[in-house]
Parts: sequence; C-alpha cells; structure tokens
Amino acid sequence: MWERVQPYNPLDRVELGKSVERALLARPLSPLPPETPFAGAGLYAIYYVGSLELYRLIAPPACEAGEIPIYVGRASAPGARQGALGLHSTTSEPALFTRLKQHARSVQLAEEHSVKHGEPGLRLADFRCRYLVADDIWVPLAEALLIGHYRPVWNVLIDGFGNHDPGKGRTAQARSLWDMLHPGRAWAAKRPEAKKSVHQLRYDVRAHLSESRLPDLDVVPVVGVEVEVAMAQEALIDDEELFRER
Repeated sequence: MWERVQPYNPLDRVELGKSVERALLARPLSPLPPETPFAGAGLYAIYYVGSLELYRLIAPPACEAGEIPIYVGRASAPGARQGALGLHSTTSEPALFTRLKQHARSVQLAEEHSVKHGEPGLRLADFRCRYLVADDIWVPLAEALLIGHYRPVWNVLIDGFGNHDPGKGRTAQARSLWDMLHPGRAWAAKRPEAKKSVHQLRYDVRAHLSESRLPDLDVVPVVGVEVEVAMAQEALIDDEELFRER
C-alpha cells in the first residue's frame, strides 16, 4: 500500500504564518527601543541579554543573544479593526515603534526602582528586540506560532508586561505578576498585591526557563491553554491600545 503524503501547499495558512515567523526571526537584533523611528504595524520579539540570575537560562552565555525571546507581541494599525488593512498594506503611523518605546519605558521604570533601592534588577541596556512591519492580517497567526514554539516567560507565565494604566475606578484589580516581580510603574503600585508571593514567582520562573529549548520551527506547536491565554492577553492589550489612540 502506498503511503499517503500530504502535499505541500505554500498558500496553507499555517505555512503563511511560518513564513512571517521566520521573517521576523531573520531580522537583526536592535536595541530596545530601536534607535531610529519607523512607520508601520506588525510583530516583535524582545530578548534579555543581561546578568540577572532569574533569567540567566535565556541569556548569554547559557544561550546566544536573540535565541529565546522573553516576550513576543504585536502592534496593530489604527483602523485595523475596521478592515482598513484589507486595502492598505500597512500604516504610516509608528504603531510598532511606539509599542516598543512603551515597553522600554516599563523596563526603565523597573530599573529606576531597583537602582533607588539598591537591588539587582532589570536594566534597559540588557534588552534587544527584533521587529517586522507586516500586514495586520498575517500577524496573529505568526504570533501564535512564536508563543507556541518558544513559550516566552513574560507571555505564558508572568503576565502584565504590556499592560497600561487602567485609569481611575479600576485600582481594585490585582497587581500583575510582572509588576510584582519588577516594581516601578507607579500606577501598578496602587493596586493590591497578587496572591502569589515574589518568592513563589521566582521559583516558577526558574522552573519554566529550565524547560526552555530551541524549537523545531517546521513543527506546528501544540496550542495549549497557556498559549491561548497569552494570545487572548495580547489581543486585549492591542485592543486597549487602539482604543486609546481613538
């Protein structure tokens, strides 16, 4: 009996997602944020290259710079939810650059807090990023593949890195796990602490990173609950950012 082989279809949606994922991973590493502003929306990955013990398993010399991201995200263009990018390839607004600047500011605030208190912590100089300007229609699938392949710790375990100030009337929500581990954002400090202690979170991070491996990008990752939750969180952040821009 002949073996049934699924023919390769270059227009298969997963293959298209893989092509976007690989295009991002082929981009050169840049500082966070990139030195030169640019227009467009798309996809990005952030990497840690510092000496903080908590993240040593995804930083040199344990692995090469730019091998395992600590966080993956996307930035949609204004009008994307109305389908405008079905006609336009991208946007003239600096949506992606602005999002990376916001992340840099979060790290900077955490750095200022740790320096002020004489504690080891994040340093903005210890971060790099890759970014890819892409049509909004291709980004979510590539993002799902990246999160499924790499399971970035700030996506699937420690939530909140991409959060914004929720404004008045919403301070009853618990502080994010990211803000528990890396305090510095004043608006987050006004929220009640999360149920998990910092000690437990650090233990969880070490356990998670001990399982980090370079993935086989040809294999479609299993999209479990943690990836689905991470994707939902990224979509929420993206929606909130678009709402803020209106």
